[in-house]
Amino acid sequence: MQHTEPTGTAQLSAALKAALLATPPVVGGAVPDLGRAVFTGSGDSLASALVATAHGHRALSAGDLTWSETMPAGCDTVVGISHSGTSGATVRALRLAGAAGLKTVAITSQPSSPLAESADSVHLVPTLELAETVPCAGHVMLAQGVAAVCGVDTAPVGSALAGVLDGVRDLVTAQLDALPADAPAAISVLALPELRSGADFWVLKLIEACGLAARNVPLEESGHVDYFIGPQEHLTLQLIGLLGRPRFDRLAQALRSTGQRVQQIDLSGPATTDGPAGPLVRDLAAAVAGTWFADGAARRWGRPPFRGGAVNMDASHIKLDI
Repeated sequence: MQHTEPTGTAQLSAALKAALLATPPVVGGAVPDLGRAVFTGSGDSLASALVATAHGHRALSAGDLTWSETMPAGCDTVVGISHSGTSGATVRALRLAGAAGLKTVAITSQPSSPLAESADSVHLVPTLELAETVPCAGHVMLAQGVAAVCGVDTAPVGSALAGVLDGVRDLVTAQLDALPADAPAAISVLALPELRSGADFWVLKLIEACGLAARNVPLEESGHVDYFIGPQEHLTLQLIGLLGRPRFDRLAQALRSTGQRVQQIDLSGPATTDGPAGPLVRDLAAAVAGTWFADGAARRWGRPPFRGGAVNMDASHIKLDI
């Protein structure tokens, strides 16, 4: 993956659309007798794992399995997710699962990686060739791999996602224009399960790009506690899909009554497409929107991504070392 200086949302949108249309689709991959599966990964890959929850499976951080050295109760299969196939906790989790006699599956773009070598079966996803500063390419492909393993026909997803990007770009541009001039102390991202994977990705990208504390909050849990937040400046972002709009509106009103800033990001229009893969396209569009929003917010607030090089980016602390 290449890294370049940040560009505007229009350029990001055009580059992603071109990359999606030039990349082979994610096809096949449904695993026979998957049973009760746990999909596991770290960081962006954990956001991809959350896609499986829409199909009756569980998603857990790879560290939950690896560092507790315990397999989840009632689990038949462990699916490890890593674009590079070298994320240490994920590789170890798959090895532990295999040693415990569970079926193991790898979702990766690297067929010769330690993750692939540790799995009973491997589902490969194409690499989305995209120059980006705040990355989303890996998640866009891995999330499709997760859905494919769960039995979703993902062949049309890439082109369908490309088809909604113009609307998503315009939505993000408007939301960036609505941001406060100065960065808040922290950010909450609210969503219902239909956009939970996308919301998790928003949090990751806001942290990477802006260096701010951010969290992913189930909609109703925010309603129970978030009106106590203050007096520091706090930004609440509501990711709205096809469900629950009245509850989003009522909660926004309650939070604003305590002096909080709320932005409603309605993905029910620009990110909606027909067909069985529509929910996945909407969730991926939400994730892409979060990447562009985080990139634009960082520039608006003068907070260069990854703290402008102040953070060691070799990622050695999360890579496989044995």
